[in-house]
Amino acid sequence: MPKKIITEQEKIFNPQKKKTCNIDYVILESCNGQIELHRGRGGYAWKGQKGKKLEWILPIKVETNADEILKTIYSLPEWSGVGKGKECSIDSKELRSAIWHKIFPLIAIKHLPTINEKGNLSDLERMNKTRTKRRYNDDEDMITIESDECYTFYEDVDTIVKHFGADYWKGKTVYMNCDDAGQSAFWIYFYNNFKTLKIKQIISTHYDGSKLDFSGSLFDLAWNEYAGFIVRYDGKRLLRVPPVGMPAKFHGSYAEKECMEIAQNEADVIITNPPFSKFEHFYKCMISTGKEIICIGNGGAVQYSWTKELWQKKKIAVLPCEFHWFLGPSFKKKRAFAYVFTNVPQNIRSDKIKALADIPNHYFDEKSMLVVDNFVPNDYYKPFAISVSPIKNGILNSGYKLLQCSYRPVIENKYKFKRTIIIKELDENGKPNTAYDNEVFKEAKPMRTKDTQNTKQGKLEL
Repeated sequence: MPKKIITEQEKIFNPQKKKTCNIDYVILESCNGQIELHRGRGGYAWKGQKGKKLEWILPIKVETNADEILKTIYSLPEWSGVGKGKECSIDSKELRSAIWHKIFPLIAIKHLPTINEKGNLSDLERMNKTRTKRRYNDDEDMITIESDECYTFYEDVDTIVKHFGADYWKGKTVYMNCDDAGQSAFWIYFYNNFKTLKIKQIISTHYDGSKLDFSGSLFDLAWNEYAGFIVRYDGKRLLRVPPVGMPAKFHGSYAEKECMEIAQNEADVIITNPPFSKFEHFYKCMISTGKEIICIGNGGAVQYSWTKELWQKKKIAVLPCEFHWFLGPSFKKKRAFAYVFTNVPQNIRSDKIKALADIPNHYFDEKSMLVVDNFVPNDYYKPFAISVSPIKNGILNSGYKLLQCSYRPVIENKYKFKRTIIIKELDENGKPNTAYDNEVFKEAKPMRTKDTQNTKQGKLEL
């Protein structure tokens, strides 16, 4: 059993006391080179102070109220207090970054508002906004970013790290090559828990094409010819390459020469949340390095055809967890279905296996393919179709193998949800079940709606 990790965040509370958790709000406003950070007792009802820009309101988990974390922030060396109170400071990139390091781990996901990706806009209105604003993300707050650029939450990183256990990370160089260096949950987590996990070094890259930077509006979000950089931390000092003020010679993309050299020559484990749209390219690039990979990807990637050979060669696996929310640049949560993919061998075995007769709601489609969902039969030796959930729960480590990544059952002339085809590794005689290894399983084709209507009217044209 992996050694349990007690993180620095958990040490905030006295482990001997019963841990309580309340929700409070913090608010950041800015004006004329100053920022004001204060407790927001009214939460999202706060509309901002006259003459100041309301930059964000965030719900955070606290023991009593937000004053706990505000006192910590007001005492930071980056906080240059101005005026009579403690709530105002001279604005700076360094201060905003330091604030984000303290606030991000405490965000209460459940209490964040959800990005409005549909809203009340007509298709034409949305298209026009897209043209003028590049890509849209939130109909209420148009953001000029690609729609799959979103941040992982801190508590989700905690889930991933704890799955592997404390001993896994000991002495490793951890490389985060799809992160905004110093700002992402991955970086903040490993930085906060560097000593606890006994890590050797953490390295992160910053991609100059990224439009996400929660340290604040002082950062230039415009595309520069070269503005990538790399940040390293060895437990003693932070090193930025190139140093602040020096010109960069690369963009910071994971596939660039400078970044691939780190993956190949320095990293022990590569962990990150790559853009979902680039998941295939990212995973193949990282597999080529021969290093251990842990990355978040679209839950549907289980059914991508290019993954078949990787599943069969045990070069890809899924952790027994899933995530549904990510943080967008408007400080709202964005819904997305995600799994954690890895090439680190997983020994999770499914406990949802039973006789076919005991599996509820199973059926055969129009190609006579058996379709099951949550449970898998232990007495069926032909190919059958499953949802992605059994794969997450370890069915491919439980005496079953993958035959085809994607298959759509058809019932009553309608496509059902996409499935994956698997089969028992051993046949009914206890011998390798290889008869279907090279077979391509074709789907039934529903008749077109028009044809169906004509059929009902007796006017089907052949």
